[in-house]
Amino acid sequence: MRKLVGLPAKPPKAEGLDIQLKCNYCINECILSKDDMSYCGLRNISKKETGELPFPSRSKGYIHGYIDANPTNCCNAWFCPAGTSRGYPDFSDYNEPEFGTYSYAAFLYGCSFSCLFCQNWSHKNFSKRNLLEADTLANQIVKNKKITCLCYFGGTPEAQLPFTISLAELILKKIEKQDPKRIMRICWEWNGSGRQDLVEKCMRIAIKTGGNIKFDLKSFDEKLNLALCGISNTRTLENFKFLAKNYFGTRGDDMPELSGCTLMVPGYVNHEEVELIANFISEINPEIPYSLLVFHGDYQMRDLPITPRDQALKSLKVAQKYLNNVNLGNKFLLEFT
Repeated sequence: MRKLVGLPAKPPKAEGLDIQLKCNYCINECILSKDDMSYCGLRNISKKETGELPFPSRSKGYIHGYIDANPTNCCNAWFCPAGTSRGYPDFSDYNEPEFGTYSYAAFLYGCSFSCLFCQNWSHKNFSKRNLLEADTLANQIVKNKKITCLCYFGGTPEAQLPFTISLAELILKKIEKQDPKRIMRICWEWNGSGRQDLVEKCMRIAIKTGGNIKFDLKSFDEKLNLALCGISNTRTLENFKFLAKNYFGTRGDDMPELSGCTLMVPGYVNHEEVELIANFISEINPEIPYSLLVFHGDYQMRDLPITPRDQALKSLKVAQKYLNNVNLGNKFLLEFT
């Protein structure tokens, strides 16, 4: 599947004199020779030399951005300020959902996983035109005063975490200079496989601005994660536990700093897997929000049906045994089962 789109089957691990570049942004820790491409597809020595696809960096990133009317359909809309009355007046000017405002949806190309059911698989298809300057983007976002939040997703932000941090810092710096009272929340949605110090920087920015971080907890069993996503989930679980233990509840209000989210893939991620994940979260803190998403076939799993109603309701019930804040997303899809 990956070879069909020009991506390596496994993270490259060059040795000895062949080593040209090491990347440690995510769990894959690619080590590239001259002819290698990173697992995410964003780093390639040969293309760097020809100038075809310059590397992403703190100042440049492969991104497609657009504005999305609030409240959006993001997985955390059920508890964030844009979709509720939470956060007023510190992190929202509205004591209700923020109708009439916008979220800047920052779609990042590249991914550290390779999910067979990916619903945003276009992240694999990018070109030089998608390489944008952080300063230019920051000016565009700051100029539109109806934008109240920025959400990074993809793909997954892990492959470009330094860029996302740099862009967020630039936006906040410009707002502080031009309009100190303006609210701008920063959020990340990711698979959780990033380097821990970078992940922690993102968490601090999210907390400071009233944003949050959503972890896609695709599975609990490592073998299942390898089967569905190609890569181990060990870093994901480690990072979730680290951030949850150190930062959940530190804001001291009714605005959760992070959440977990699981797609109920028929025949694979059933109520038994959901129970393992819910138990894992509850052992850290049973108040952490957890969303279950109804599956619909996409990418290389178009042959699978929508999550059966019985599976969805059973998974919801078992998650509620362990956690106090459980949400069922994409509920409208159950009408088609």
